[in-house]
Amino acid sequence: MKYLILIFLFITSLFSETKNITLDEAIVIASKNNKQNKISKIALEIAQVQYDKALSANYPALNAMILGQRANDDSYLEMKGSIDLPAGFPVTNLPIDTKVKLHGRDTVQGKLELVYPLYTGGKITSIINQAKLNKLLAANTIVRTNEEVVFDVKKYFYGYALTSQLVDIAKNTLDKMQYISQLTKDLYEHGESLNVKKTDYLSSRVTVSLIESIVAKLEANKILVESALINALGLPWDSKLNITFDKNNIIPLDYSLDTLVKSAYENNNDISKMDIILKISEEQIKEKKADFYPSVAFLADTSHTYNSYEYGVYNKNQEDKWHIGFAAKMSIFDGFKTTNNVKEKKLEKKKVYLLKEMLKDGIALQIKNEFTNSLIAYKQIQVLKKAKKVAKESRELNLRAYQIDAIEPKDMIHSQYVKSYVDADYLKYIHTYLVSLSKIEKILGKELK
Repeated sequence: MKYLILIFLFITSLFSETKNITLDEAIVIASKNNKQNKISKIALEIAQVQYDKALSANYPALNAMILGQRANDDSYLEMKGSIDLPAGFPVTNLPIDTKVKLHGRDTVQGKLELVYPLYTGGKITSIINQAKLNKLLAANTIVRTNEEVVFDVKKYFYGYALTSQLVDIAKNTLDKMQYISQLTKDLYEHGESLNVKKTDYLSSRVTVSLIESIVAKLEANKILVESALINALGLPWDSKLNITFDKNNIIPLDYSLDTLVKSAYENNNDISKMDIILKISEEQIKEKKADFYPSVAFLADTSHTYNSYEYGVYNKNQEDKWHIGFAAKMSIFDGFKTTNNVKEKKLEKKKVYLLKEMLKDGIALQIKNEFTNSLIAYKQIQVLKKAKKVAKESRELNLRAYQIDAIEPKDMIHSQYVKSYVDADYLKYIHTYLVSLSKIEKILGKELK
């Protein structure tokens, strides 16, 4: 099933439009097309809206309300009893038994209310600051996501370059071995050689078959890596790529380990993220401490009331009213809830700080590992560059010697094997070196010069 999928991808790729790109062009394409980048940008827009929403607490709240209702009956005030009269009147008290209508059944009231917080113990300020820091956190995520996208592009770009060149080496090796196999056959069948036997010819054919298998596997890997690169670039799945890559333009890493670690502490986005989270934790502590202080708000309202009864409490002189005042609230005792809330946030801040220190140690270790890998890979590149030249000369010398029956077949095959192995190992260490540099750049949060 796996091979059927690979064959399908290979066939469809033949009819796809070919794009020739460099690494820089690939990074630009991925930055525009990558869906994760778009998601991060939407997250920043959400953080901006949340910040604007938090700012609303600085403004007064103005609410309009209309109330309409019908009661089961008119409302009345009944007064029964007597009123004592002062001396000098013929009677000492006056009996009362009366019923006064207050308002009718139908009432409609329109009201406008205003509430403006004057003092909240710093709670509003801390909430706004948290929203502002969340914006920075979202912006940090965009940068972090872009770094991951760039790293993925570089990783797959270098991987595609490596597999493409390995395919070329394998095909070249196959051509050489087919020639050696045919030459072995000719020397054996014509009886012109004292060193070549039938078993040598059969061994050469087996070697050719094994190399054909390796070529097929490498071509399959090339298609898979190409698909991964196309996906990282955000291109249609049936796109086909040709990349421009100069494997000879390899320069040493001109940085010390201490410099890289110090730069990572200053620029790494994960550390920056932890710094922002620490600031958010500090604002959360202030928010919880605000409950120790009173909250004071300014209140005002105005209303107009219509009632089905012309007189009573809603007569024309009483239908328009307004009030101005304030409200203050302070918790006297809440079972130490506020105290424990503050302690909780302080402990959370301490936890974040410890996580930051662990993160810094982990980043320093990652830098050290990749720095060591890059040094080893670069040294191997320099060694193998010389070995390539020697292996090529050895292979050519052995081929000329084999053509005149001066060496045995196994020596010829061995020289070809060494040549191919050195070429492949050279490419492998170039890939290792470039990927290590890319990992260091990702950790640093900036490009190495």
